[in-house]
Amino acid sequence: MAWTSSPVPLLYLIWIGFLFSSGDVAASARCMETERKALLSIRTGISDTHEWLSSWDGKDCCSWAGVECNAATGHVIKLDLHNPGGPSSNISNVNPSLLELKHLSYLDLSGNYFDGASVPGFIGSLTKLEYLFLSSAGFGGTIPESLGSLSELVSLGLDLNSIDGEIPATVGDLRSLQTMDLSSNDISGEIPQGIGNLSKLQILRLSDNKIGGAMPASLGNLSALQTLDLSNNEISEQIPDSLGNLYGLEYLRINGNNIGGAIPSSMGNLCNLSDLDASENIIKGQLTGFIEGLSRCRSSGIWYLRLQNNEISGAIPSKIGKLQSLKALNLGSNSLSGPVPASLGNLFALSDLNLSSNSLVGALSEANFANLTWLDSMDLSHNLLTVNESQDWLPPFQATEIRMGSCNLGPKFPPWLKNQTKLSHLDLSSNGIADAFPDWFWELCLSDLILNVSYNHMRGSLSSSIECFWTVRVDLSHNNLEGFIPKMDPMLVFLDLSYNLFSGPIPPAMAAGTDYLAFMLLSNNRLNGTIPSSFCEANHLQVLNLANNGFSGTLPDCWKDSLALKILDVSGNKVSGDIPETLGLLPQLKSLHLNDNGLSGRIPSSLQRCKDLVTIDLGQNKLSGVIPRWIGDELSSLRVLRLRSNMFTGAIPPQLSLIASLQVLDLARNDLSGELPPSFGNFSSMISVQNETKSVLGEEVTYYTESTIVDAKGLQLNFTTVLSLVTSIDLSGNNLSGEIPDELTKLYGLHFLNLSDNKFSGGIPQNIGAIEQLESLDLSENNLSGRIPSSISALNFLSHLNLSYNNFSGRIPSGSQLRTFTDPSIYASNPQLCGSPLLKKCPGDAPSEIPVEASQEEDGDEDEYGIIWFFVGFAPGFVVGFWGFMGTVMIDRKRRIRYIQFLDMICSWLTHR
Repeated sequence: MAWTSSPVPLLYLIWIGFLFSSGDVAASARCMETERKALLSIRTGISDTHEWLSSWDGKDCCSWAGVECNAATGHVIKLDLHNPGGPSSNISNVNPSLLELKHLSYLDLSGNYFDGASVPGFIGSLTKLEYLFLSSAGFGGTIPESLGSLSELVSLGLDLNSIDGEIPATVGDLRSLQTMDLSSNDISGEIPQGIGNLSKLQILRLSDNKIGGAMPASLGNLSALQTLDLSNNEISEQIPDSLGNLYGLEYLRINGNNIGGAIPSSMGNLCNLSDLDASENIIKGQLTGFIEGLSRCRSSGIWYLRLQNNEISGAIPSKIGKLQSLKALNLGSNSLSGPVPASLGNLFALSDLNLSSNSLVGALSEANFANLTWLDSMDLSHNLLTVNESQDWLPPFQATEIRMGSCNLGPKFPPWLKNQTKLSHLDLSSNGIADAFPDWFWELCLSDLILNVSYNHMRGSLSSSIECFWTVRVDLSHNNLEGFIPKMDPMLVFLDLSYNLFSGPIPPAMAAGTDYLAFMLLSNNRLNGTIPSSFCEANHLQVLNLANNGFSGTLPDCWKDSLALKILDVSGNKVSGDIPETLGLLPQLKSLHLNDNGLSGRIPSSLQRCKDLVTIDLGQNKLSGVIPRWIGDELSSLRVLRLRSNMFTGAIPPQLSLIASLQVLDLARNDLSGELPPSFGNFSSMISVQNETKSVLGEEVTYYTESTIVDAKGLQLNFTTVLSLVTSIDLSGNNLSGEIPDELTKLYGLHFLNLSDNKFSGGIPQNIGAIEQLESLDLSENNLSGRIPSSISALNFLSHLNLSYNNFSGRIPSGSQLRTFTDPSIYASNPQLCGSPLLKKCPGDAPSEIPVEASQEEDGDEDEYGIIWFFVGFAPGFVVGFWGFMGTVMIDRKRRIRYIQFLDMICSWLTHR
């Protein structure tokens, strides 16, 4: 019998074949010497701080960590150098010796750090590569076009790098590609049309880049696509109809772009879609076609539908009730109108519902909630909805979050909340509730609660049972609650009881138990007593606002440098004594309001340590001494300095002009003397126009809106949201002398200037018209003389002017804006002034053609002629003034913007009076 016919050798060959295909042989295979040397060259560029390549020794490279060889040939086919130790280990470069590994099908360099180096183009020569992972590796530069040569590539990961430039068109040649992840880079340009050639592509992630343009219609050719993530880019135009061809699509994220137009009805064909996020775009139109399409699917499996923060209009389609797999529905912050369809109550799987900030109307009935037994979070706030339920109705759900702010639920406290024993977030703000908290509410003893019932008309007192609530945040502000403040949960982080009628002292336990409290807002109540010194122990306290109460005694003098306090507002109380030296130990202090009290003594020098101070308001006190020079030398972040109505003496320190950020300087009503420093023309924030509305305290300060009162235009203007636009200098009511420095005319962006009630002499600077943004100018009650400069007529934004009680002479200038000042009192007690609006004529003026006194015996016809002549004389002035205003303001873009901002400031003031 021949050897080959024997069953034993046949079994032997099968066994040998099995070994060659197993990992055992691969582990023991001898690698090619050229490839072993190539691997050693690659290792020289690796910083192996974690010694994860300690096995790279000896002849058998196939047994080295991260290396795998072909069992039959010994060629290296897999190189896994992903960094297991984090960013402390790195590969300095991609060694060209990699090209010696010609049979490589798997390469992973992810998690290393290449310090911004480009992805090397020679990787495109590794034509057998099937898997290429370069994620989170610190690569920069552009994607090399040579990657298009990797025709066998199945998976490409370049995410979490700093790659820029455009996606090369050659990616369309990767016909075997199933997964491509380019997310979290700086890639720009448009998605190439050729991407539609990748017929095997199942996962495409391009999120968190700077990709613009439109989505190419060729995306609809990716018939195998299951995941498409284009979120957080700059993609514009509308969703192409062709996306409706992706019948296998399960996961679609296009949120955070500039996509417009309507959602095409063709997307209703995506019956396998389980997660759609198109939020934060500018999508318009209605949802009818899209929702009706999905409702026709035999088994629509969509679980998550997020379309919030768009411009979608129309009604919520009633067919939405057929999407019974929905777990999350978010249509918040759109322009939806009409009622909430009763069919919404059929979504028995729904756990998260958000319809907030729309224009929905009507009453919600029990049918809207009939089958929502799994509802966990509901946000219907900022609509025109009411809840029409019977007194004994109890919802079928046990929610943890209910947000119904501005839903007109009042005047009764909603009784249907009785069975909501799992609540962790309840928002009933701005609902017109004029009720007291019912006893059953306190009996719920809710845990980890965020409670917001602000901006209502809630009355009565707070029950001591609130202590059993495990509250995280409590906002009961802007109500009519009264009585004493009860003891609260020591785990409380945020407490806002401002704008109520609470009385009595701050509970000692509350001040002492502030281990976690970060924000305490008790302003505008009737609280009294002293300010507890235990606040000095509140290490996490960031904002303490006790303004406008009746606190007395002295301020605590026990502050420590370990505290996180950023805002201290004790204004509008009866606090006396010195300003504590230990306030200077607060390293993060940004805003200090001690105004409108009875404080005395000097400004403590320790405050110069508070380098982050943005606002100092010590006005309306009894402080004395000189204004310290160190304010200008040390507090470079200061934007508001308000020291008015105190007893400061001496000269104004010129060092104040070193504060480049200073926008509001109010030193009025003191006893300051000497001359006005010429360096005051160097305030950088007043030289330029402030045109960005933002918090002056920075975005890191939350739950507190900085405000400042500016005395201008004969009014007290309280600036809050537009404070960052305001620039003002008020030095009125002092004993300042000398001439007004010409350097002040460099303050192009100054809005308000008040130098009244001083002893200034000389003339008004000739170039006063250069302060083009000036809205209010008060130079009254000084010793100024000479002619009023003609350039003053160039102040096109000027709406308040007072030059009375000086020694000005000559003709009052005329001009487009000055024609609007018809009140002669603004020039009173300047006996040598003449011209309109004063009755005194200037030499050479023509006599009036209209009699000073008309006879009472003249008939009606003559009266009519007199009226006609009045308007004949008035009309040209009006036309000149009006078109002068239009020409200088409305045609000039910058001036037009400033004028609109001025109107905004006035509207803001009127709405907050």
